[in-house]
Amino acid sequence: MKYTFNIQMSDDKRERTEKLIMGAFDNETGGSIALKLLAYLMFIERRPRIDEDAGWHFTPDLIARDDAGDIKLWVDCGRVSMKKVDVIATKVRDHIDFFVFRKTQRDMTQFYQAIKDKTKHVQNVKCVSFDDGFVDAMGESLDRTNNLECYIGDDMITLNIVNSFGRYEGFSSIHRLTAAD
Repeated sequence: MKYTFNIQMSDDKRERTEKLIMGAFDNETGGSIALKLLAYLMFIERRPRIDEDAGWHFTPDLIARDDAGDIKLWVDCGRVSMKKVDVIATKVRDHIDFFVFRKTQRDMTQFYQAIKDKTKHVQNVKCVSFDDGFVDAMGESLDRTNNLECYIGDDMITLNIVNSFGRYEGFSSIHRLTAAD
């Protein structure tokens, strides 16, 4: 299945209009698609690509490269194995931003507690999550074609989705967790 998003987005600096077509794997839920979409929106200025092969043993949910083709951003969404986190955190060093997006703050905290003593370079892992119910409600509202208006601030996201199901309006705090926290 493919999802189309006609995006109108703004943040504190600029406005942007863009069309995004996102494929979904057979077993992907609406919540999983919503989490990828949120990550995409948060890094839209870096021109991320979804499910692109990085040429490593693992494939990220989102990846962004610089003009020379070097990876500068790696994002995994939802469940991520400890082995994958350890390998990616080791490979990214200080020159690639590595993020793991989780649906809720509780999920994020549990994930971080599980990896913190089992990941050699945990300082390279940055976690992002949202308020309870936000990602799943957003995922349930998605249709094949969606008009999306979004505002992203430093610690808040507000969005409206209009499609054949009607209108979904939602907002959430953006929760972050790093080794320094």
